[in-house]
Amino acid sequence: MPVLAIAALVVFAGRMSTTTQEVISAARDAARAAAVLQTPDRASAAAVAAAESSLGQRGLACVGGPQVMFDRLDLEPGGAVAVTVECTVGFDDLTGLGLPGARTVSGSSTAVVDVYRGGGS
Repeated sequence: MPVLAIAALVVFAGRMSTTTQEVISAARDAARAAAVLQTPDRASAAAVAAAESSLGQRGLACVGGPQVMFDRLDLEPGGAVAVTVECTVGFDDLTGLGLPGARTVSGSSTAVVDVYRGGGS
């Protein structure tokens, strides 16, 4: 029985590590997508779309969908935008391990607003 518990712990730890890296990558993709647009509304919409696409391509399904927070620190050329992505992942697909519940994983990234295309109204 201890071997099964150790195996379950290893699988769980691997899942959380991989998920964390995927969410961080989605935040990075979202920040880059937002940094090339000129208005807060368009930049925010691009961040959400990029995060959802990035997570979808990685096969990561967030319970209730990903939460994307967009912060336009300075949406002017050479300024910065920050994006935080949160994803709640369930453990019910880890068959046979009996891991109930879910955990929320988050990742953040900041990108410099493109000097030639970003910022401004």
